[in-house]
Amino acid sequence: MSESSSLKRPHFFSGKLVTTEDLELEQQYAREKLKRHNRTLHGFGIVSGLKVSVGSGQIVVEPGLALDCEGNEVIVDTEQSILTPASFDKRNWFVNVRFVEWDDDKDEALPTYGSEEVCNAATITEGFILAVSVENHNRNHRHLRARWLACGRPHALTIAKLKHTSQAWRVDRGYRAPSIK
Repeated sequence: MSESSSLKRPHFFSGKLVTTEDLELEQQYAREKLKRHNRTLHGFGIVSGLKVSVGSGQIVVEPGLALDCEGNEVIVDTEQSILTPASFDKRNWFVNVRFVEWDDDKDEALPTYGSEEVCNAATITEGFILAVSVENHNRNHRHLRARWLACGRPHALTIAKLKHTSQAWRVDRGYRAPSIK
């Protein structure tokens, strides 16, 4: 979505029958407004925390908050651990965090006359996926006046670079993850 496109929201008035579509449009409007604010005013990157360390075959990511290129808030609320890469064919790997959401708490919808019974999600949970890959997802992003410019497309945020030495994996202290000040 380009930053110049218009947002649409429902208009409520006394006597209006509120539909599911009206409520979904209201939520979509509020979410897109926040994401637009995050992208244009803050850019993308780490807001706080998300420090990465390596030890005993584990990559540890501390709790923190980041904004991705779409403007989503990526919240890691507890310390996370994943295994270090087993493959040494690439000397550099990148630690990535990605915003995800999924349907949760299936709720049986009331069947209506002449329709089949359906199962809808009662809630949607927002979370993240932490992964290691050979791709730096921040590559080719521009930096302007101490702010990383968000591209608006969905992709992971690279928060650290790992190097393999003769002894083990270590965090490359020369790599600077995008940050929001």
